[in-house]
Formats: sequence, C-alpha cells, structure tokens
Amino acid sequence: MTDELKKIDWEAMKEFQIAFKEAMDAYEKDSEDFWNSLSMDDQIKAFCAVSRRIHKGDIEVNGTYRYVLYDVCGFDESAYAVAQVAGYLDIHNLIGDGMEYNKRYKCNET
Repeated sequence: MTDELKKIDWEAMKEFQIAFKEAMDAYEKDSEDFWNSLSMDDQIKAFCAVSRRIHKGDIEVNGTYRYVLYDVCGFDESAYAVAQVAGYLDIHNLIGDGMEYNKRYKCNET
C-alpha cells in the first residue's frame, strides 16, 4: 500500500458518501414534490423551457456540460452535482455522442 493510500481517512470517506447520498435523495424528493405540485400546464411550460435550453446548449452550440448549466441556464456551481445525479450529464453525453456519430457517418451515406 502506498503512503498516499495510507493517508486517506476511509471512515470519513464512507461518512461523506452516506451524507452525499442522503442529500441527493432529499433533493430528488424535494424536486419531485415541486413537480407534482405544478398544474399540468405549468409542468408542460417547465418541460418546454428546459428542453429549449438543452437544445440550444447541446444541439445548436454543442457546448460542454458546464456551459449548458452555467451559460445557457444561468445556474451556478451548486447545480453541477444535482443535475448530474438527476441524469443530465448522461443526457448531455449521449446527445454529444450521437451528434459526433452523425457527423462521422453521415458523410458516408450514398
């Protein structure tokens, strides 16, 4: 075992992981409660507003994950982890991968 690994406080790391998961679970519940409190019309408005921002940042600009969160949506660093846990980083990467695939192979179509 290296000196670096010996210095890691594994018990503190485990406590942090538990606290992080609890915080993310609480945030998910809060955001789901908020969503469920909206009328159907307000849910559609929110969905469309978010979709437009994702389209602008990921499709039109082909920006980074941070670019979409900070520059397009106007969030600060507090959005990074909660958006990632909510699945946006996966969505962002899949959009980018799909666009890259299309760019590479579309030119080979006859």
